[in-house]
Amino acid sequence: MRESDEQYRLLFEGNPVPMWVFDRKTLRFIAVNEAAIRQYGFARQEFLAKTITEIRPEQDIPGLLQDIAKRTLGLEARGIWRHRKKNGELIDVEIVSHPLDFHGVKSMLVAAQDITERKRAEDAVRQAEEKYRGIFEDAVIGIFQATPDGRLTNVNRAHARMHGYESPEEMMAEVSNVARDLSVDPNRMLELAHGVRRNGIVRGAEVEVYRKDGSKKWVRVNLRAIHGADGDVALFDGTVEDITEHKAAQERMKFLAFYDALTELPHRALLQDRLDTALAGARRRGEKVAVLFLDLDRFKAINDSFGHSFGDCVLKEIARRLKECTREHNTVARVGGDEFLILLSNVKDAADAAIAAERVFEAINAGFTVQGRSLSVGCSVGVSIFPEHGADGETLIRNADAAMYSVKDSGRNSVRFFTDEMNAQAVERVTMDKNLRQALERKEFFLVYQPQLDIESGKITGFEALIRWNHPELGLICPDRFISIAENNGLILPIGEWVLRTACSQARRWQDEGLCPVPVAVNVSAVQFRQEAFRDLIRKVLQETGLAPEYLELELTETLLLSNAGVTLSVLQELKKMGLKLSIDDFGTGYSSFSYLRHFCVDKLKIDQTFIQDVVSKRDDAAITIAIISLAKSLHIKVIAEGVENESQMFFLREHRCDQIQGHYFSKPVQADEAAAMLQSEQGFGAAEERRSPRLDAIDGLRCAAGD
Repeated sequence: MRESDEQYRLLFEGNPVPMWVFDRKTLRFIAVNEAAIRQYGFARQEFLAKTITEIRPEQDIPGLLQDIAKRTLGLEARGIWRHRKKNGELIDVEIVSHPLDFHGVKSMLVAAQDITERKRAEDAVRQAEEKYRGIFEDAVIGIFQATPDGRLTNVNRAHARMHGYESPEEMMAEVSNVARDLSVDPNRMLELAHGVRRNGIVRGAEVEVYRKDGSKKWVRVNLRAIHGADGDVALFDGTVEDITEHKAAQERMKFLAFYDALTELPHRALLQDRLDTALAGARRRGEKVAVLFLDLDRFKAINDSFGHSFGDCVLKEIARRLKECTREHNTVARVGGDEFLILLSNVKDAADAAIAAERVFEAINAGFTVQGRSLSVGCSVGVSIFPEHGADGETLIRNADAAMYSVKDSGRNSVRFFTDEMNAQAVERVTMDKNLRQALERKEFFLVYQPQLDIESGKITGFEALIRWNHPELGLICPDRFISIAENNGLILPIGEWVLRTACSQARRWQDEGLCPVPVAVNVSAVQFRQEAFRDLIRKVLQETGLAPEYLELELTETLLLSNAGVTLSVLQELKKMGLKLSIDDFGTGYSSFSYLRHFCVDKLKIDQTFIQDVVSKRDDAAITIAIISLAKSLHIKVIAEGVENESQMFFLREHRCDQIQGHYFSKPVQADEAAAMLQSEQGFGAAEERRSPRLDAIDGLRCAAGD
């Protein structure tokens, strides 16, 4: 017995696993080993004065008693329980027990291994697996794993549906090789796989892929290599994002940088580039180049009679005829609403140009049938020839334009070559120049203000100041007729300063009258912006008028921003430091480049009204508008749509989260006192709940229609 007792003590007391013996009847501890004392923090006598229920959480005791009551035979694993240490800490323990007769007492021998850390680790692994599985299954982007030989081993639902499959299982069953079965260009996928093997990861790769039905999509792929124990690539792990619409919009934006959206003809920038190239070749070879300036006669009457959509159809047919009647190496460009330029290279002599011009003239004068309507469209064509009528592209275009206007003055619908006697344009320029100078002196200019509204609340967020010229004899002259002349002769500088000072003074006057302070936006000419004293002028005007910088917004064009970008950036940074707001006007109509937006700290993009006009009816305009809004949102830039004229346009813009709108749907440009009344009215509506703004009623109507 002594030997047996000694062996027991060696096995029990010296065991590194916490152990104890308890009376099955009283549940009191009878014996505990040193490991248990260390694990739980109780002294031996403290242990022996307790029952096993006292080291358990109260809510676990019923389960403990049921477990003890079970009839046991031999060694039995009791599973995992929670125990409480002396310091109150709860631990998870794995219990193994065995009934025994301990000095005549029916007892239970228990071994309690602390598995708290192991359980936490297991729980963490399980939670991580559940989280990963949830992310994998519910992700909105495609996620996949594939073997190095191209076999899919794991695919989520989004990836399967992206390729037109009903389920991941169907896709994995039908796609045996990713490069061969999914990629339009299998070599592209092999290049990506090679890049991953070399660098470990590939990010943002654009790949054209097939769907189940054979249609094509563009996707953006991120791919990384998972290496096995031997160091070789065991799997490719990747994500896939559908960028088909983004790609189409991006390609469309690139196209519109050089081509007209309606007719898909080159516009002036591309024509100028091709004209410069043609002139350089003509100088080397001693050849001639001809420029034809074509303007449709009385096209406004067509728009007024049948609508702009009908007029657009006519313009498309005009563009088609012009391309058909000119040779492939020549260029047909649309440079205005109903104005076209045709570049003829490799011209032998004036007679050769005359034959081509007559062919164009006859093509346009042939009868039209558009939307079931028969009509005739005449045209006036002016022709200039290099080198007789100009040594550079700008001069040739100007002289062809002068020849065309000479046709207009002589009764229209004819072809005429430029001659030295055709100085009508120069005379008009001198006359307009004189009138412009007198307009400043006689105070014939005035400003109108068009409100800009928050699309969610309907509140006025600012006004755009627009110049108007009321000539005593010619009447109201639109800016389109005199701004370009003012830019060419330098008068844009005093006119621009007058606009800036007048707009700032008016904005300050509204504030002094107690009206809600809102920014006033002023268009800035490229000629103004490039002046050394432009920044000083801004400071001077703000100081003289007392207008805080944050209430002045400068509207700049894309062409202005992209010319001499280094100097432009420094000027913009200084203007921003002054506290001014900056916006890009007519965004999307110029050389739309996403890269410059990251560098120029602009506050707002203005979507050009040419896109808004048909945003509901034309997919291209809708795609471009959505792309511009998304681009602005991703760069945290406010976006405003101009030229909003109806409810359907408003609904589309609100649905796609455009921030602000401007257009006749809410208000045409108004006089300063009417603008003040708008601000006063808006304050009144805010103070009295029973009165509501018509703008808010319209906004709420759209919200109801959208289901908000």
